[in-house]
Amino acid sequence: MSDPDQLADLIRIDPEVWFSTFAVIKDKRGKDIKPKPNTLQKRMFAHYRKCQIEDKPCKMIILKPRQKGASTCAQALTYHHMRKHENLSGSLMGDISGTSDKVFEIYRRYAENDMFPWDESGGSIADGGSLADLIKLQSRSNYGKETAGSKNAGRSGTIQVGNMTEVAFWPMQGERDPALGYLQSLYDGDNVSLVVADSTPNGPAGWFYRTWVQDNEWAKIFAAWFEFEDSIIPFNSEAELQDFKDTMTEDEKSEMERFDVNYEQLHWRRRVLQDKCNGDISKFRQEYPSDPEECFLMSSRPRFHTANVEAMIKACPGQHSRIGNLTVQGEGRTAGFQPDRAGMWKIYDEPEYDSKYLISVDTCTGEDQQTQGLAADPDYHSVQVWRAPFEDWHGNWHVPRLVALHHSRVDIGILAHEVEAAARFYGSAFIIPEVNNSGLALLKYLLEMGLTVYRRRKYNDSMGMVEKSFGWSTDKITRKTVIDHLAAEIIEENIDIPDENVLREFKTFIINDKGKPEAAPGHHDDHVLAAAIALYNIDNATTYTAPKKKKISNRMLQKNPSLLCPDGFMRVPLGSIKKNYKRLMP
Repeated sequence: MSDPDQLADLIRIDPEVWFSTFAVIKDKRGKDIKPKPNTLQKRMFAHYRKCQIEDKPCKMIILKPRQKGASTCAQALTYHHMRKHENLSGSLMGDISGTSDKVFEIYRRYAENDMFPWDESGGSIADGGSLADLIKLQSRSNYGKETAGSKNAGRSGTIQVGNMTEVAFWPMQGERDPALGYLQSLYDGDNVSLVVADSTPNGPAGWFYRTWVQDNEWAKIFAAWFEFEDSIIPFNSEAELQDFKDTMTEDEKSEMERFDVNYEQLHWRRRVLQDKCNGDISKFRQEYPSDPEECFLMSSRPRFHTANVEAMIKACPGQHSRIGNLTVQGEGRTAGFQPDRAGMWKIYDEPEYDSKYLISVDTCTGEDQQTQGLAADPDYHSVQVWRAPFEDWHGNWHVPRLVALHHSRVDIGILAHEVEAAARFYGSAFIIPEVNNSGLALLKYLLEMGLTVYRRRKYNDSMGMVEKSFGWSTDKITRKTVIDHLAAEIIEENIDIPDENVLREFKTFIINDKGKPEAAPGHHDDHVLAAAIALYNIDNATTYTAPKKKKISNRMLQKNPSLLCPDGFMRVPLGSIKKNYKRLMP
């Protein structure tokens, strides 16, 4: 076989080779040019090849930056696939008619300008096939366009090839997500099935976001702004470079440190930020993201100060916790810690003499667990132990700090024992359990254990008097109060949270379309609410006094080896715990 024949065979099976050789696209000036695949496009082509070799359906979801050729590549893949395979039906659906028209014209340009001799018939478009909304190829494959939300959208019958462009912006049809309806019409059998879903982000919600963050059969394809060759602006002189270095912002310095970008790339970033994003860094991160999570969140309304949360996350790796179990033993109900890699507690700081501690408990709803199962990813219990702020002997101020964490979906009865163990370990620590949902059952256990539980004032309208009730009740007013307080503490950098998982919940806590702060779809807010309640009430933390110690005898050790502590002493009770109910109102 001659070299030209080999090249022709390669063009027939590999869309990237065809794209680089025969495709015609328009540049930003409107001039016809031969394309050169960029980083994002190469990743799309590579995944397609992989699926063809493995003889499986090709599904890819593209989180695309602005003007980086995702739609251009998607239409190239679609055209080549439908030219290679005969008798396929394909459909393009966009968020609005203008989007559909624009992307459809890319496909039409490929078909009308393709000079590759696919077969003896010649040409790409069949006679009479150049219709406004339908293109018929010589391979007898048909490709049409639709608009999401239109009357007959997604009702064109079974298709083998689908393009879903700007799918994050498709309008909901009542309670029905149009993306799900579209996919129901897609044949999902072997390697003739091809579907490409692309979009710029539109907040952490909807089908596009859920599909991106979940583990599934969709290939996630993304390229950061600095991975493209044209994302640079050279400096005209050393003086200009030095001036840039002298004027670098903290955000630019952070970007350089996090992603190892150079000064020419940051120069491009600064120019685009000013010229195309009006200096709005959130807009830049949405349109030209550095990482996928960033652009989803920036396209929404984060409730907490993103930069400060990021700074706390960055500080976490160097802070290690001990993992294990807190146990309570004996009639005196004394608590101890047992290291265990599979344990239920993270301990960042053990109790310190004269420090004050408070425990906040946000319970998950048992109903979600029973009716939806773990696959539905219901909420968790979050039990947080906080140390109150203080000034040390040297005059240094120590902000409130998360010192221990329990996160699980255990039964309420088991959870009660975990809370008791933490309370006794940290010296009869003050407990604030949220009493919404399953929190009432937890409260009953805690009171029976004789623990120090938060007590609120509640006005009884019918009786015309103030009643005292145990536990924290979260309603519209108290929820807003504690979250606003937490937001202010984050802005003031007045908290210390050494746990990255907790902080990532802060990052995905957003203001929804109705103005309510809540966890973004697919995320949780257990840690957020527990921290908010704790910090709002941190002044009520109780003082830790170290338990007295008694030398353990050999006889006692033989009877109960678990009594032995690392220092050779055993813990003994300090006496009965007084019921110190606080009379406070949130």
